[in-house]
Amino acid sequence: MAHFQPSFLDEVLARTDIVELIGRHVELKKSGSNLMGLCPFHHEKSPSFSVSADKQLYYCFGCGQGGGAFQFLMEHDGYAFPEAVEYLAEKAGLEVPQETKQDHGDEVRQKRDYELLERAAQAMNKALHGELGGKAAAYLQQRGLPADIIRDYMLGYAPPGYGFMKRLFGSDSATNSRLETVGLVFKGEHGYGDRFRDRLMFAIRDRRGRIVGFGGRVLGSGEGEAKYLNSPETPYFHKSDLLYGFSEHRDTIRKSKQLVVVEGYMDVLALASHGLKIGLAPLGTAIGERQIREIFRLCDTPVFCFDGDRAGRQAAWRALERMLPLLKAELMPAFLYLPEGEDPDSLLKQEGGEAFARRLKKEAKPVLETWLHGLKLLAGQGAEGRARMAKKADTMLAAMTDSYLMQAWRQEAERSSGIALQHRRRAAVTDVASEPAARADIVLNPVEDRFMAGLMQKPARFLQLSGAAMEFFVDKPAIHALYSRAFSMQADAETETIDIARQLIRECPADQNMISRWINQATVHDIEYKSLLLDMEANDIRCRIRQGLSLGESVQLQKRLRELQAQQQLLKEQLIDTGA
Repeated sequence: MAHFQPSFLDEVLARTDIVELIGRHVELKKSGSNLMGLCPFHHEKSPSFSVSADKQLYYCFGCGQGGGAFQFLMEHDGYAFPEAVEYLAEKAGLEVPQETKQDHGDEVRQKRDYELLERAAQAMNKALHGELGGKAAAYLQQRGLPADIIRDYMLGYAPPGYGFMKRLFGSDSATNSRLETVGLVFKGEHGYGDRFRDRLMFAIRDRRGRIVGFGGRVLGSGEGEAKYLNSPETPYFHKSDLLYGFSEHRDTIRKSKQLVVVEGYMDVLALASHGLKIGLAPLGTAIGERQIREIFRLCDTPVFCFDGDRAGRQAAWRALERMLPLLKAELMPAFLYLPEGEDPDSLLKQEGGEAFARRLKKEAKPVLETWLHGLKLLAGQGAEGRARMAKKADTMLAAMTDSYLMQAWRQEAERSSGIALQHRRRAAVTDVASEPAARADIVLNPVEDRFMAGLMQKPARFLQLSGAAMEFFVDKPAIHALYSRAFSMQADAETETIDIARQLIRECPADQNMISRWINQATVHDIEYKSLLLDMEANDIRCRIRQGLSLGESVQLQKRLRELQAQQQLLKEQLIDTGA
């Protein structure tokens, strides 16, 4: 964790207008002394998201998300705390003090990697308009993509053969290693070679708009090659986390409250070229749960649009299955099957953007209707078919976490099949427990809260914990699970600089507000952390003594408690001596 001086953070915030920062994403209107808008963190029909221009703070009275400018960038745009500070400092014309930067070498390498990807995209875009790119340019012209779409979405061309990356960047070993790290080259038996060759290239951006990887479409017959090739998994490119068009379309989607999920890159671009900058697509594979979660955060009424053929219906069914755990009564996704043999691009050429937008509104079927229709197709006819339908419905309903919605769907499935479903969710309280406000086991006292902040801010501290520390938080299952997972992540990491917070947020999105708060708290310096660790062990011992132990165990623990108290006294004397 970067240790920014409080005075520097104050200066950054003093030069930042949170109303301008949030106003780029949320339509704010004056309401008394504050401004109000629809919360960007959850779906609501009446504004409950308040921004105080005076206090430079925001708070949602609906979902409880709140904080300042740093927190907003972390929660909304996915910045780490140091990145948020540095981004706002740069906008404010402030130079970040060099001594505050965490592992400056890592920061320089990351910046260089992003620059490599950006330069590669620019070179591919230039190649598209050059002599070698004629075939790719002709394909785009035939697909009807205008020049501004090609420019704004950084489409490009990777020339055939090997050597394009070498000519662009050089061939020294360090450069080749970085190019391999970002997925632009691979290492084979005869050295390094270009990963993308003779392909139309699509630049893929992260939530912050940075190019993190590419998708390449083969041109011509492409015998023996996959039609589409994506970048491999890299430190920056995680296929299951990304959606094509996300950074380009996010603000339009939020403002228009319209979102359409399509199957491929060209579908997204075809929509954009007809004035519908509301399309998103997975990266050439079936859409996953994390991607669906992002879609629901953007819009509560997304339309999942698929080709009307068998493959399209199968893809739609997989998407439906994966969204079941995320569905809530407040969400209203719909499914649109296009006519046989058509895709968004072909229909847009025939109908135009306005007609396609009307089709999205009129012909998209609610998710429940799509589910029931799909069950009937899977089950078949007759009494046996109705029995198969009921069994499949039972199995799928078990994945749902909204108990009220699950009951409504169960009633519809019983009405449709004529069979009373047998299985019931064993514990509806799971749904209540999953809501942040009801999770009593995540309420921490001040010592526990600062202790977790100290660990998250400096994860290497996990490596210094004793075995006894694994017993901390056993009375708080949700925190203990998070604590244990972070402990394991740090133990398994190859370096001490692993970004524990970001990984935990990716794995445990329900806890992101709490994790971000720990990261965003005042720095827990080493001497405070030592005191917190002593307090944690002492509190744990007192709890165990109260539970009742044998005389021998009790005497031993009392002795350890006195040792901890003596160590605390020494720390206090240290603080006095240093004038802290």
